[in-house]
Amino acid sequence: MFESIKQAVSLVKELEAKERIQSYVLTGAGISKGSGIPTFRGEDGLWDTYDFEEVATLEGWMRNPEKIWLMYQEGIHQIFDAKPNAAHKALVELEKNGYCHYIITQNVDSLHQKAGSENVIEVHGNIARIKCIICGKFQQLKETPKIVPPMCSCGGMMRPDVTLFNEPLPEDEITKSFEIANKANLVLIVGTSAEVYPAARLPSISKKNGAKIIVFNFEQTEHVNIADSFIEGKSEKTLPIFIEMLLNR
Repeated sequence: MFESIKQAVSLVKELEAKERIQSYVLTGAGISKGSGIPTFRGEDGLWDTYDFEEVATLEGWMRNPEKIWLMYQEGIHQIFDAKPNAAHKALVELEKNGYCHYIITQNVDSLHQKAGSENVIEVHGNIARIKCIICGKFQQLKETPKIVPPMCSCGGMMRPDVTLFNEPLPEDEITKSFEIANKANLVLIVGTSAEVYPAARLPSISKKNGAKIIVFNFEQTEHVNIADSFIEGKSEKTLPIFIEMLLNR
């Protein structure tokens, strides 16, 4: 692990000596696992407990919104209780020192913001934010809804402001993410399965434009095929070491 981290640090230093760093970090569920939030795929993933066709698709929402709300009620409770882990905090340090200009996250848990990261783009929404299906009004939750589904003052049903399967992603966030990917010369990929598109395409776009790719994950994914450096292990352990070495502490 230490050798791969040293290699990644050298890669960044060599790039920095040649040109101004333009970077983003793409994060997925794996970075939040250390905060007690389960991933969707893999061992003990949410899809082992719930049928995603019923609770995570637009069709499932239309059929039975109450059932979806019961799952989200549990998810929101976990997220309210969760705290940023060492990986989230390491990315804050990366941002403060000019090595991370944007975090593009597939997560909906707000942990990057809680840790102190400022330029966070949520391409799949935010589970603690809800919106009315009639008037479009947004509301930020501060506690788990006691009655589900919650209702808007206009009489419409509120739904979690997250992107369901078979539903378009937020246009502004996706457009900005692709613009960032096209300009970047350094990409860090942390804890993502590389299976959810279009976000999974972003590093490939950057790679085609000559960007250096560093992958932090506890297992190999498709992103390893384009990586200049792969650091295997839990991100809450590997990222802090990477930051310490990069900043010569």
